[in-house]
Amino acid sequence: MTDKSKRFLTVNAFAEKPYGGNPAAVFTQADGLPPALMQTIARQLNLVETVFVLSGEQKADFRLRYFTPTAELPVAGHPTVAAWCALLHDGLVDVEQRNIFTQINQAGKQEIKVEKSKNKGKPIVTMKQPNPRFLETHCTREQAASVLAVNLDAIDDRLPLHAVDTGLGHLIIPMRSLDALMSAKRQIEPLAELCKWNGVREAQLFCFETFDKTCQLHTRNLCPREGMEDPACGVGNGALTAYLSQYYRFADSDFSLRIEQGNIVDRPSVVHTRAVKTKEEHKIFVGGSGIVMMEGHLLF
Repeated sequence: MTDKSKRFLTVNAFAEKPYGGNPAAVFTQADGLPPALMQTIARQLNLVETVFVLSGEQKADFRLRYFTPTAELPVAGHPTVAAWCALLHDGLVDVEQRNIFTQINQAGKQEIKVEKSKNKGKPIVTMKQPNPRFLETHCTREQAASVLAVNLDAIDDRLPLHAVDTGLGHLIIPMRSLDALMSAKRQIEPLAELCKWNGVREAQLFCFETFDKTCQLHTRNLCPREGMEDPACGVGNGALTAYLSQYYRFADSDFSLRIEQGNIVDRPSVVHTRAVKTKEEHKIFVGGSGIVMMEGHLLF
């Protein structure tokens, strides 16, 4: 390799089997790369997100920067899972010594727990999300049905539509059935307008019907940008868990969910979430497995 190259891994986050989950490119030793070049690299790799791991600061173990092919994000879920799986794979973290770490990104500090599961030793990464904010919401069932190109009765009227921010901002939309959820269309321009009107970046749709009966929810993350639908969104499912804690599991101070996503794009994924409510704080945790699928060098 020349001096002008950087090694990277491609890790399928929230994957329980190879070729499932949501892939992200990870540069585990990205010190020295200017942000403009990071953006260019993300555009070249053209995955949903590329994550660059830098030396820690402000008493954090590492600093992470996330880029889509077109823009930088302050925080992201599946690239975080991918990044810590890559760090473990490269021997840059030792979970035998400790398994609680701190990372910093543009949204602030995040607590990260990394451990090896009993299932063939795959790493499990759990992220503590920023405290949820319930935003003023301007979306009716009629508007949601129009934007998603579904019948009005496809939108579940037993729960509200609500915008929730756990780092990125998601409009949570309950769907009545799995068929209704799968029939929703990602119409980019009207979806972008709806998200902008509600002060969020994306929509997180869900229903209580699942393919895998060990899961409690099936979800879809509809992001108003070109490219494939996101197979698994950690931050979106974190926002959804906060929403369910507020409106559906409000009597429970501590509950966990196993959430499936990605079947519609043939990349089945599983996201684990947990909500813990105390008088002082509303804690949301998001986690899952990751599988290293590729490694290579980017030549400059």
